[in-house]
Amino acid sequence: MVNPALQSAIEAMSLDERLELVEFIEQSVESAPIDVTEEQKTIIRSRAAELDADPSIGLTWDELDARMGARWK
Repeated sequence: MVNPALQSAIEAMSLDERLELVEFIEQSVESAPIDVTEEQKTIIRSRAAELDADPSIGLTWDELDARMGARWK
């Protein structure tokens, strides 16, 4: 949940200011290290092995794009 005071300040910004804020946040997140636990690594490896064993369970980029586009319509 966003702090109400912060939300109000953001809502008071112009569109250009909000877009600048988004760019700033993206840059700050990109440079932040992501800690992945051993449990998460195990899950990732397991899912990758499942996909290697049966590629039909995955989606192509085009299929994923179509599904995501359908969700936002």
